[in-house]
Amino acid sequence: MNVEIKKALSEDKNNITLEKPGKLNSIAVGLGPEAEITLNGDVGDFVAALNNGASIEINGNVGRYVGDNMTSGEIIIKGSAEEGVGFGTYNGTIVVYGDAGDAVGQLNKGGILLINGNMGSHAGLYMLSGDIIVTGDAGEYTGDWMIGGNIYVAGKYQTGTNAAVTELTAEDKDKLTKIFQEYSVEAQPLDFVKIGPEELRPFYGKQEANK
Repeated sequence: MNVEIKKALSEDKNNITLEKPGKLNSIAVGLGPEAEITLNGDVGDFVAALNNGASIEINGNVGRYVGDNMTSGEIIIKGSAEEGVGFGTYNGTIVVYGDAGDAVGQLNKGGILLINGNMGSHAGLYMLSGDIIVTGDAGEYTGDWMIGGNIYVAGKYQTGTNAAVTELTAEDKDKLTKIFQEYSVEAQPLDFVKIGPEELRPFYGKQEANK
């Protein structure tokens, strides 16, 4: 499948549609901003990993670690995803219109991960920056040991170590409103809570004041 994609790109066919990928792994990996890929059917693991600016739409379910370590671009999944969505993302946007498994946005360094459904446990573990948004429920240990970034949850959740819940600011509400409009998601910012790091240096313990 990747051979077909590279051949089409070499022939200046940037808008590519592929039918029935057959749950193959590592499809459309490391593509640049010139590529617009549509995959019609379920796909396997590590699809669109290392995305470097491509626009990729998947009309089906995806396996594990979709968009792993992507640096830019957009991945739209019109189905559900297994664990590891956007692991280690540097930038770009991933939208899952179904549910997602565990470990969404672990080690995130930037970008936007929007789950328009429920997601599993350990979302945002060790995340440094970026936004994780879930319109449904989050699982256990949400934001466990997070150091930076934001996790917005509309449904049920259970926070992990060093994760604190706050109310949304006006800036948060504006940001979410724009994202929901752009991706046609029916959600209201007022229904969300914001989870961020309680301490910026959690591994060093709480610092004593005036000392």
